[in-house]
Amino acid sequence: MEVKIQFATIKNLKDIQDLNHQLCIKEKREFDPTINKDYAIQKSGEKYFRARVKNDCALIAIADSKIVGYLVGAIIDTEKYRNVSKLAEAENMLVLEEYRNSGIGKQLFREFVKWCKSKSVKRIRAVASAQNTKAIEFYRKEGFSDYSLTLEKEV
Repeated sequence: MEVKIQFATIKNLKDIQDLNHQLCIKEKREFDPTINKDYAIQKSGEKYFRARVKNDCALIAIADSKIVGYLVGAIIDTEKYRNVSKLAEAENMLVLEEYRNSGIGKQLFREFVKWCKSKSVKRIRAVASAQNTKAIEFYRKEGFSDYSLTLEKEV
C-alpha cells in the first residue's frame, strides 16, 4: 500500500474535522468521559482546525485514494518557568483503524518532526490519556520520555 503524507489545505478541513470527531468519540468512550465528542464539528472546533491548517502544521495521510489519517500540531507557548526557547505540540492524531499498524502514524509524526525542525523547534510535546497505553507506547517508540504527570480529582 502506497501512502502519501502531505500538508492539508482548506479543502481538507472537513476531512480533518471528521477524523477528529472519530478520535473524540473513541477517547470519550475508552478513556475520558469529560471529552466533548462533538468539538470538531462545532464552530470552535472548526475555527481551531482552520487556524491549524492555515497557520501551523496540519498533515494528512492518503492511501487508497482517500484520507486515512491526520496529525495537527503547532508551536505553543512555553511555561515561563522553563528554559525552553521553542516548544511544539503534536496536539491530535488519528489513523483509521483499518490502516493502523502499517506505519502511517510513524510517517505522520516524522513529517511533523521535520516541520518542527524547519521552525527551529528544540522540543516536542505529546499528550495522551493516561489509560491510552497504545498511544503512550507509540510516543515512547518515537523517542519521547515521561516528563510530567497531571492528576485530576472530581469534586
